[in-house]
Amino acid sequence: MRMAELSRRSGLSVPTIKYYLREGLLQPGRRTSVNQARYDDAHLERLRLIRALVKVAGLPLDKVREVVQAVSIESSVLDAMGVTQDALVGDVGAVPGEEAALQLLSELVTARGWRCQEGSPAHAAAVQAIAELQGEDLTLLLDRLDEYADAADAVGRIDVQAVAEAENLETMIRGVVLGSVLRRPLLDSLILLAQQHYANQLNQKIETTRHDTPAHQARA
Repeated sequence: MRMAELSRRSGLSVPTIKYYLREGLLQPGRRTSVNQARYDDAHLERLRLIRALVKVAGLPLDKVREVVQAVSIESSVLDAMGVTQDALVGDVGAVPGEEAALQLLSELVTARGWRCQEGSPAHAAAVQAIAELQGEDLTLLLDRLDEYADAADAVGRIDVQAVAEAENLETMIRGVVLGSVLRRPLLDSLILLAQQHYANQLNQKIETTRHDTPAHQARA
């Protein structure tokens, strides 16, 4: 395909595509003349990946380059996904109480047999989240950490299964990026709806209990 068609199908402007070419994020096309080149589906897939990283995930160019390079050298799925996760999570700062949070997370991971990378940004983010819950003394949530892990396990499994049948690594990583970013608002909103449902059940239970108390019956 020519540059104009590549632009139309990728949703990116011609100047943007030329910029990615200059930056080495997109491989050159096959030259047909001094000022003309032909592009194929591999170029289109690369542009779709870059667009997901830039437009949807909002990653800076240096992080986009890291992900693109990981895909370009034909990394394993695990390595490419690790680089992508690291880019999406970013740097995680230290918080008070990390030692206790790290211990709790380590126990959780060990008990579940999860094979994950300790020290990765995702791992650090989990430690930070637990530490902040501990700092706020939210034992009501921390006491159900294993149940939250059940939900996380199910979502993580679904995410990987959803992209497992992708035709190539670039399509798979694009699915990871879009799934991670766009699934968050969907999942958060579904959780809010579920909270409404269970809050209604709790409210009905409280009202039923209140009506069944002897004091309420006597007033009636």
